[in-house]
Amino acid sequence: MDPQLLRNSLKLFVAALLTASIAVWSERVAFLWYPLLAVVIVVDDNDDLTVKAAMARILGTLCGGLVTFLVHSILSGWMGVLVSLVLIVPVLRLFGWEGGLITAGNLSVVFLMTPTYVALDWRYVFERSLDTALGCAIALAVGLLFWPRSAYHELLRADRHLRQEISAQLEGLRQGLQQAQPRPQPLDPAPLSDAVARMEQLVHRERGGPRHLRLRTSGWERRLRHWQLVLFHWIAWERLLATLPPLSASEAPLLERSVEGLLGQLAGQNLPTPPRDAGAWRQLALAQGLPLLPLLALAEELRPLHTNLGSLGRRAPC
Repeated sequence: MDPQLLRNSLKLFVAALLTASIAVWSERVAFLWYPLLAVVIVVDDNDDLTVKAAMARILGTLCGGLVTFLVHSILSGWMGVLVSLVLIVPVLRLFGWEGGLITAGNLSVVFLMTPTYVALDWRYVFERSLDTALGCAIALAVGLLFWPRSAYHELLRADRHLRQEISAQLEGLRQGLQQAQPRPQPLDPAPLSDAVARMEQLVHRERGGPRHLRLRTSGWERRLRHWQLVLFHWIAWERLLATLPPLSASEAPLLERSVEGLLGQLAGQNLPTPPRDAGAWRQLALAQGLPLLPLLALAEELRPLHTNLGSLGRRAPC
């Protein structure tokens, strides 16, 4: 069974059970449909909600109830629903509560369930808004407290995957220079970019969530910047390397030292950054009949790549 599907099913079950239990305890079973619908809506996308978005959803519920009541005091039926929906969107945007648009719009529609529009008074609006807000709060509490998405585990997995990919590629390049195997093709940048983009999403979400203090002390924001720089310079460095003909370590000792240095940095050896030695690369170009500009560009991309890989290797993620 898919663990994610099981996790979402358990979240929905527990949130609905708690909501129904509170409704029975408070003798509000007649209106149980409102908080249960809110539970279903919130649990569906609860993983990507922050506390700010959750509050916007609850405040949007209250705003939707108020707008619906005011409109239905003048209009009725589907025309009242249409006008309510038209007014709800700019009001939510005005207060920055766009996260509550779904529940606010839903509240406008479900108010048609009242037996007569005369019953749609201030008390009815307040109580139904309170029911819906309760369902939202229970679903969010279940998701954030009992089954929070393990963002740090995902960050660790993405970090480990990137390190393994680059380390294996560097090892393949070293074997190619030692002529133990053919030089590998450059890594596909798409999976690497996807992994870094996912890390960026997780860090951005945690920055606005209840665990923002842990994010600040864990160093993941700084680590993400290092990975972004590594990705940029790695793609450029490997593509430049691919333009050169296959060379052995004896023919290109500079390349061998470059690859060894990157492997050492990734292993946390804290090696010094290679100096800008244009003369050595010029000698390599003359000795092997290679174009000088790609070699100089390769050497220039090597320096920031070497530095950032060293930062990643020395600082263990937590």
